[in-house]
Amino acid sequence: MLKVRNKINLIVNVLDIVRDGEEYLLVDCNSRIYRFSLKDFMFSFSKSVGQNDPIHHHYSKAITCSLDSYILIPRIKKSISNIYKLSNNHLFLTTRLKWHRTDVSVAKFSQDCKYLATGGEDGRVFIYTHPNHRYTTFLPRRADYISALAFSEHSKQICYASYDMSFVVYDLERDTEIWSAKSPSVIEDMVFFDGDTKIFYVCKDGEVGVFDIQQNSNTIKAHLLAWPTKIVLSGAHIYIGTRENMLYIYHLPSHTLNHPIELASKGVGCLKIYENLLFICFVNGNIQIIDKLYQMDAFLALLDQNNFKQAKAFAEEHNILLKTLDVYTKVKNTTWPEALKSAIKSLVKSQSQGIPDIALPYLEDLQKAEEIKKYIAERSSIAKFLSAFESRDYYLACKIANDHPCIKDLQEYEKINEYFEKICNISNYLVFSDPNTGKEKFSILAEPFKDIPDKKPIVTTILGNWEQYLIIERYAKKRDFANYFNALKPYPFLKKSRTYQKMFLICENIAHQTQSAIANKDYPQAQEYLKLLAGVEPFVEFVSKSQNYINNIELFLSQYQSKNYTECYKILDKYPEIRTSEEAITLYKETSQVFAEAKSIAQKGDVGKTYQKIQNFLSIAFWKNKVDITMKIAYLYEMFEAFESGVEGVDWSKSIGEYVLRYGRDDEIKNFCNPEPELQKILENISVQPSNEQSLANIKHIQSIIFKKN
Repeated sequence: MLKVRNKINLIVNVLDIVRDGEEYLLVDCNSRIYRFSLKDFMFSFSKSVGQNDPIHHHYSKAITCSLDSYILIPRIKKSISNIYKLSNNHLFLTTRLKWHRTDVSVAKFSQDCKYLATGGEDGRVFIYTHPNHRYTTFLPRRADYISALAFSEHSKQICYASYDMSFVVYDLERDTEIWSAKSPSVIEDMVFFDGDTKIFYVCKDGEVGVFDIQQNSNTIKAHLLAWPTKIVLSGAHIYIGTRENMLYIYHLPSHTLNHPIELASKGVGCLKIYENLLFICFVNGNIQIIDKLYQMDAFLALLDQNNFKQAKAFAEEHNILLKTLDVYTKVKNTTWPEALKSAIKSLVKSQSQGIPDIALPYLEDLQKAEEIKKYIAERSSIAKFLSAFESRDYYLACKIANDHPCIKDLQEYEKINEYFEKICNISNYLVFSDPNTGKEKFSILAEPFKDIPDKKPIVTTILGNWEQYLIIERYAKKRDFANYFNALKPYPFLKKSRTYQKMFLICENIAHQTQSAIANKDYPQAQEYLKLLAGVEPFVEFVSKSQNYINNIELFLSQYQSKNYTECYKILDKYPEIRTSEEAITLYKETSQVFAEAKSIAQKGDVGKTYQKIQNFLSIAFWKNKVDITMKIAYLYEMFEAFESGVEGVDWSKSIGEYVLRYGRDDEIKNFCNPEPELQKILENISVQPSNEQSLANIKHIQSIIFKKN
């Protein structure tokens, strides 16, 4: 069950809710804004700002609130979005956004209140700085409506999805598209997780997917039976609201979907978590406030005793959300091996076809359920295997395990493998200490495994290369790392030997000492360490990267101190290892700060100052997109300022033509020209080559886009 702490009943449903100090800010689909005190359980503010406007859809994603009390409410069929500020229970209209050519379909403020993003039915996503709500970047257009978007936790990236069943990951720091991928159906909601390295998303047809940004991999992990609407991240779990009366909870580390929780009503239009409270806003106007930690102390007391069975039953009776606590999963996983062992013994001894009682509490975990079912099906084979194991008939035990692979997951089979590895390790000792009779001793020890398919090649190879192993062991004794690892290549199974592990650990420690010397700028000492690792096969890439760093760091530092940014970024591009240096990180931060200041200037329409601010980066490929977009913002706002202030003598044909020459007839210049027939006519008559209109590859920036006649 869920512990409902409080309920709020409204006439129409809430589309967004944020915590606003000691109170909560809510907006419903009829454009009414509320402020609510949970402590006093009463409304302190309520006002509608859309009395004459059509009502938004029950599952609309277009209305959104920020944590600093701003509210964006798009107008339907008007391509206008109003932004309000609620302060001291007074509501102010602060901005009207008019950049979309059609309705806004989804909008979000970033968690740090740095940005606002709006996605429209025109396939565009616009990012504005908050709270001045001026352009900060332009995202690549999609072929259909924008269906969902999400900022990363620290607002360095944004992901947005479209009804064309695709999504894009965009780097806001570099103003560059990182990846794009396809979704199985339209994405309804998404969230970044795992340190902003992955994206979790849910689709209209019930698919649950995870996109790994670092690996550029897109995987469908589960499938819901209900149409998902909203999701919210809470620690290691994601809560998934649906259009039915079902709430799903997904465990991210194990990628498992728990059984759905039945809700009081159908249709979740908004889902939020603040501290220990879960807010579920239904489309019928009801809001349930759930206490996630109700009865937590009694629950933890059971887990402290490793009493998983009783803890599970307690949570299901009093508060099922207690099962989302990390400690619950930890106890479940740590007690499972022993429970499985007992369950298997029970299966072997009894004739029952059912699942042993000791395993029943764990069956909520689908992986564990499949595991126990696998053993039930192989009950008789397991009995034979255990009998062979107990009588130390390892040949028969391994033969049974090969015929019934699930047995290889048993602890007893693992013990056989450990015994075999111990024999192989003994062979290394015998080779060196007893080269004459050692081979015969090993042969006797390995006798039970000579005809086991997965172990026979290892035994045969050891016996057939006894003299070669003697050479390898001598390399190890001399700590001749390069020759040792090279001689080992034909015998990969020796990587399990103690000698290999010892040699690898020594080299790993040398690598750590190298890194420490580089960090302390003791490059001569680092070079000495690298000589020891030269030619050592597992560390070839490490040596190469470290050598590149040492050979080029001084050149980079000299260019950095001279403020020669072009050369700095050329070196970083050629030798990416140097990006980890303190100076490279400082350079990146300094550059980002320069562009942040330049964006602020550009938003005021001062092209000249913007140009001067970023002129040192104009020729740097790494920042090309950032430069082009920053200048585009400056050009646009310079034209707006000139037109709105009525600057005399402007040659609009020349000015608009220069913009189109750089960026083509994009939506932004159309937005500028469309309200004025004269400007619209100029835009239509401008002749631009397609290559210039479709590409930013050859942009040459100027210090003003406004040209005067004559």
